[in-house]
Amino acid sequence: MAGSPGGRVRLDQILFGVLIALSIGGIAVTDFSGRFGLRYWLAMVPLFAAVSVFGAWSRARSRGESVAAIVRVQAAHWLALLLAVYLVNLLQATGRLTRDDAGLVALLALALTTFLAGVHFDWRMCLLGALLGLTVACAALLEQFFWWVLIPVAAAAALGLLWKRRSAPTEPGPATQQRSEPGP
Repeated sequence: MAGSPGGRVRLDQILFGVLIALSIGGIAVTDFSGRFGLRYWLAMVPLFAAVSVFGAWSRARSRGESVAAIVRVQAAHWLALLLAVYLVNLLQATGRLTRDDAGLVALLALALTTFLAGVHFDWRMCLLGALLGLTVACAALLEQFFWWVLIPVAAAAALGLLWKRRSAPTEPGPATQQRSEPGP
């Protein structure tokens, strides 16, 4: 159920998984086509922002916190990234950065902003930001072996999330609660 707290957590997890999949796709786009890499990351900024804002909004609502304040802080956070990526695009358009370099700088800006969103709003964004940052480092240092490094790191991150989810304590359901039966 989407309206229940469990439903919101599930939707948050689905959206986070979509971000991971889109990030891996974007890494491939950036790696194979510098021309489209910058455009791809420009298009991803609003999506990352929307997922982060939605997660913070739903958690604030369930805790009874001011939703307006959370959304305002999130909007400022992600608008700063949008401005930074626009400036990267400007540097590329004026010839100060190549298309390949501009895509990687945009990815670096997204990695940092996503990581900081995790520090301030949702720890899972830290993991995604770290994955994106590691991608930039791999692109700079290990271009020939990039996919050999990315695939195991992404698999390890996914296993870590699964392990954390399975090891988290759950509330007992109706079938596991002890019943007090009336005595004779």
